[in-house]
Amino acid sequence: MAETPLADLTYRGYDGELSSPHSRWMVIMLHTLRGVAKKKSYWVLTVISSLYYFLFMAIAYFVQNTLNTMEANGMPQGGRRGGGNDFISSFFDRVVWADQFLTGFSFGHLMLMAIVLLVGAGVIANDNRTNALLVYLSKPCRKIDYVFGKWMGVFIPICAAMLIPAIVFYMYGVMNYREHGFLADDPWLGPKLLIVISLAAAFQTSLIVGISSMFNQGRIAGAVYAGFYVLSGVFAGIAGIVQEGGDVPKSVMTMLDRVHYMSIYGGIEGLYKVILQTDGSGVPLADSDQTIFDRPPLVMLIGLVVIPALICMFVAWRRVRAVEVVS
Repeated sequence: MAETPLADLTYRGYDGELSSPHSRWMVIMLHTLRGVAKKKSYWVLTVISSLYYFLFMAIAYFVQNTLNTMEANGMPQGGRRGGGNDFISSFFDRVVWADQFLTGFSFGHLMLMAIVLLVGAGVIANDNRTNALLVYLSKPCRKIDYVFGKWMGVFIPICAAMLIPAIVFYMYGVMNYREHGFLADDPWLGPKLLIVISLAAAFQTSLIVGISSMFNQGRIAGAVYAGFYVLSGVFAGIAGIVQEGGDVPKSVMTMLDRVHYMSIYGGIEGLYKVILQTDGSGVPLADSDQTIFDRPPLVMLIGLVVIPALICMFVAWRRVRAVEVVS
């Protein structure tokens, strides 16, 4: 029988390239992102949450073609060029472009809530269930690496789900509706959108990461977040019901405007209104009386968004521990 050569059993240290210790959080982030990218439901929910943008683009395309036909046939036009008063000719005159991004969020906010649950409900809760923190924190990985890596792994998918449809709509408007004031109405609309979507995603990320850290099962964490989202929305919705019920004194109206923003959805809506500098104008697809709430003051918005986000991140920081000490 032929002799098999012995394997080289000598010990050799690793002599390859070493990554910077400052990028340890990126490994955790990338692991979280890979898990999200594999979920088909994430992409489906992202498309559904952006349906308003596609609906508006389809209607605007139809209206623009109709106006072009009217111009070619010598018929009078309305809107910015003067003329008729019918729906078609006055459509673009009623459009406030910044408000379409606010309306787009409003129409898709429940799907965005589902995305938050899908991406973030189990991000720390599942690690608590499997005692994975013992593995993470026993490696050369600090608590800040773990928390920040998980936070970024949730923030990026949520931000992308909000930002990609908004960018598509923005670029479509720049290419097709400059003559209708898309850029002239607010030249800084693009940077404002980047800021408000980033802040809205950061707010939701901080809430879900903090809630996830409190439980050992992602389903329970998701149920708590969804319950708070819905119940706070129902409470804030009382303001709209009262306003639609009849004449309301001005002092009461001011209070109702504040109550409207006392929810997760209301806090994000307030971010949109404050940063985009608008009170909203409703859907421009038809003439209708829609309840419009004044934008909240900045101080109130800090209390509704910044403070809850910081509290939830503080909870996450306290809950992330490698060893449970029993006294």
